[in-house]
Parts: sequence; C-alpha cells; structure tokens
Amino acid sequence: MSIAELRPASAPGNIPGADELVARARALAPKLRERAVRAERDRNIPQESVDEFVAAGLIHTLQPQRWGGYEHDHEVAFNIAVELGKSTCGSSAWCLNYLADHACMLALFPEEAQHDVWSRNKAACIATSAAPTGKVTPAPGGYRLDGRWSWCSGLRHSHWIMIGGLVQRPGGDHPDMRLYLVPVPQVEQDDTWYCAGLRGSGSNTVVLDGVFVPEHRSVSFSVLRDGCSPGSQVNTNPIYRTPFIAMHSYALLGPVLGVARGGYAEFVQWTRQRYLTYTQLAIAQHVPVQIRIAEIAAQIDAAELLARRAFAAARADYTGMSLATRTLLRRDFTYAVRSLREALDDLVKISGSSGLLDDNPVQRCWRDAHAISSHVVMNWDVPAENFGRVEFGLPLNPAYPMF
Repeated sequence: MSIAELRPASAPGNIPGADELVARARALAPKLRERAVRAERDRNIPQESVDEFVAAGLIHTLQPQRWGGYEHDHEVAFNIAVELGKSTCGSSAWCLNYLADHACMLALFPEEAQHDVWSRNKAACIATSAAPTGKVTPAPGGYRLDGRWSWCSGLRHSHWIMIGGLVQRPGGDHPDMRLYLVPVPQVEQDDTWYCAGLRGSGSNTVVLDGVFVPEHRSVSFSVLRDGCSPGSQVNTNPIYRTPFIAMHSYALLGPVLGVARGGYAEFVQWTRQRYLTYTQLAIAQHVPVQIRIAEIAAQIDAAELLARRAFAAARADYTGMSLATRTLLRRDFTYAVRSLREALDDLVKISGSSGLLDDNPVQRCWRDAHAISSHVVMNWDVPAENFGRVEFGLPLNPAYPMF
C-alpha cells in the first residue's frame, strides 16, 4: 500500500472545545443513571448509551485530527469520564471512557493499522483484553493467536479488539509483550461476565482459533512504555509521545472519581430524609455521621487534587518524560484510586442495611469502585515499590518490564 493510499482525510474545521465536550458528557449522565439497573440486569450497557456517546463526538476526544478527531489533552478525557461516572453507573463510565482512550491507543500503532480501522469508520469502537492469557506464535508476515482472553469490556459494542500476548525473542531476558489488533467478527465471544462489580460492562471472554494478525497490526509494549511508538512518528501531538502505563492510568481513575462523587451526592440527598429506625431522630443531625461525611468529602477532594497535580506534572514533561515523573504519575494515579475506594467503603458503612439494596446507587458505586481498583494496573504494590526504588537511587524492578 502506498503512502498516498494511507493518507487520511484532512482534519475537521470545527473542533469542539474542552468545556463543550465536558458539558455534553454532563448532559448524557442522567440517561446513564436511568439505564443503570438495566445495564446491570443485562450485564451489558445499552446500545443507546454507546450511540449517544458517539453522536456527542466524545469518542473523538483523543483521536488524531488527521483521522477526524479532536486531539484534546488527557485531562479533558479524564474530565469527561468523571462526568459520566457521576451518573452512578460505573459500568457505562468505564466502557464509554475506554472507547475514547482506545482511539488514543490506536494512534500509537503503525500507520497502516490506523488506516485499516479509521479509513472505514472514524468512529470505530475498540475493546481491549491486554492480559496475555492466550498463545501467540510468530508466523510469516505476522502472528497467529490461539486461546482465550478475558476482561473484554464493551466487546459487544466494538468493531475491533486489541489483544495482549507474549512472544519469546531469542536472547531476550523477558518475552516481548505486544498488542494485536483484531476485527471482532474474527473472534468468538463467550458469555462469561458474572461479577460483583462493573456488572454492566459486558466484559466477556474472546476465543481465538488460529487467527492471523499481520505485523502492522501489532505494537510492542516496550515502545509504548517509553513513549516512542511507531504511531508517534506520524501523530506528532505530545499526547502520543507519553510513556503509556504512566499516563494512561488516568483512564482507570476518571470513572472511579466520578462514581465516588456520584455516590457521595446520592448519599447526602438521601440522608437528608432519613431517620434512625428506633428513635426517629434525623440521621443528618447525628454528629458521628456529620464527622464521617466531612472525612469522606475531604478524602474524595484530596484524591482529585492529587490527580490534578499529576496531570500538571505530566504536561510539563510530556516528551522525554523522566523516570522520576513516570514513577510519580504511577504512584499518584494508583494512590488516588485506593483513596477513593476507601472513601466509598466508609460511605457504605454509614449507609446502613438499606444502603445495600439493589436499587440504592451508593452500593453500586461502591462495588464498581472495588472492581476498577482490583485491575492489575491499580495494584498499589508495584508503583509503590518502583517509586521507592527511584527515591533511593535504585533501578526499577525488572520483574515488571511493562511498567
């Protein structure tokens, strides 16, 4: 394929601003809230939620302008995710947020892979299953994929999926961890998603049997990790030159901050009308509850302030990001998620038995926050250890080559 054939259409002439996109997400949130129970019942977010997200242009937030996107900053995508999470439907915020983030990931692949997807559909939805649980075998001109990959959030609504896999290279200390871009019609979907949290995310399993992936639809985590992907050579905005795991951890934090704020708001409004069962005293006038709510609100605010500082540090060091900044971002994004999970733990504790009912949004926010915080990227021990090692002048732990 020639360079001329790969050249995308020109950038759009009217790109919505950051405030406009956040306002569109805010307007979408009440609809997500109305559908939250249905999403959990169906174990899948409703198609109309995806359609409205795409129609609002939110899927283009981080997409290259040369492919019809907006090329906004990561913090704009974060702000959108927070608004979606305030709906109290963490599953919707999680899936829809990743549709935008995965466009940014595709921008890191070789140019021909971008052409394969966006020349056909500039609003293509892309799922991921990065955990390398299946088998990858090098084949002439590419790779052959066999096996099962779980945790495919939003799979039922996606046109493509990025699948993680390991390839052992001769003389390498570690296998080469790569992402492989596969059309969803080439995979079998196994309905396995029965989970306590993110019930509506539809994070089912894909099964691949000898699926061939050409070389140009693959990218190594080693170049993503260090911010020097093949896509960054053609998409030159600094957002495409950031160390991947260090920066893209924001995509897990945004929905958690959103559901924490949404769950908190629900609790406050609900508790204004609540009374102690045996005394009929107003719970809102109960001093221990007032103290707990002050602590929870401060913890949520502190997590957001930590995140905002992380974004500022990243912007100051986007290209050629130092190791100190990389480990700081990983520490701060992960610690913020842990703090928000603990804040929601405390919120549920003062919600009483009625706070655990299925129709109470507080418990849904609590469960969804726990599900997101259990993601391997949010494992506090890894970024904490590496931050401590850098502080003491030691190299990163080689057991975690992707990070």
